Amino acid sequence: MQGISLYDHNSLSKELRLQLATLDYFLYEFSQYERINFEPHRTRAYAICLLSKGELKVETDLFYNHIVAPAIFIIAPSVIRHFLHTTGEFEAQTIFFDKNFFLENQANIAYLDQYEFLYSKDKHVVGLNNTEHQKLSTYFQLFKQTTQESFAKTPAIARSLIYIILDVIASVQEAQDLQPSISLTRNQQLLFEFKKQLASDFMRHRNVSYYAQKLFVSPKYLSTVIKEESGKTAGEWLDEMVLLEAKILLQNKDLTIAQVADQLNFNDQSTFGKFFKNLTSHSPLDYRKQLS
Repeated sequence: MQGISLYDHNSLSKELRLQLATLDYFLYEFSQYERINFEPHRTRAYAICLLSKGELKVETDLFYNHIVAPAIFIIAPSVIRHFLHTTGEFEAQTIFFDKNFFLENQANIAYLDQYEFLYSKDKHVVGLNNTEHQKLSTYFQLFKQTTQESFAKTPAIARSLIYIILDVIASVQEAQDLQPSISLTRNQQLLFEFKKQLASDFMRHRNVSYYAQKLFVSPKYLSTVIKEESGKTAGEWLDEMVLLEAKILLQNKDLTIAQVADQLNFNDQSTFGKFFKNLTSHSPLDYRKQLS
């Protein structure tokens, strides 16, 4: 069963305190003085963030990213993002866009699937050199100017600029992929594959044996490697992923606690409550009240 996104386009614009002519596409500029939601969340919009100054620490589906400017950071709607920390003279611009808007007049409805950086857990962050940053910064400024216009062709121009930005990012990443890189050890690769599989299947499968079978190793070997490489057991990673999803669902106040427990495939509300309190020291209801 799928989790529920915290921010649709309307609630996202309200969170950012924006008065928008359209919710299909918009740009928001962050600085060290701006509030960033530090609770785990999703959005229904695609997000392309150009980090020009400072550093950002964020988890995407349990994958830790330490982003140092200049860099571009791209997230698809399905990805849970948890902003942990910003530091330095922080400055970033983020383009948000709706998939249906982007695909308007596009015959290939799977067009966005070609961009590996949107979905691959190790590709969300693309470092930039000064030339690449300047090029993307120019396109972001053009996009910003376009969003402030209201001509008949404005949506088409905005859409074209998103196409261009995505292709520029893809070209930068392609060039970087040709450069020699540090290979992961076998154990590091196993941890990476485990977390990737976990992000995909945790709603249906919470048994370490399942993931061991998918990764063609024994449960004991998987548990040993995961603990050695990450400092956490495989079971702790499972619990953390379920907890992230629980926090997202609890932020949707249209759902009762019992409905959240059901969506997370717990046997009952009591079992879910014990799980949540054991990990956070708060009941699900107390956590929800703290968000108000």
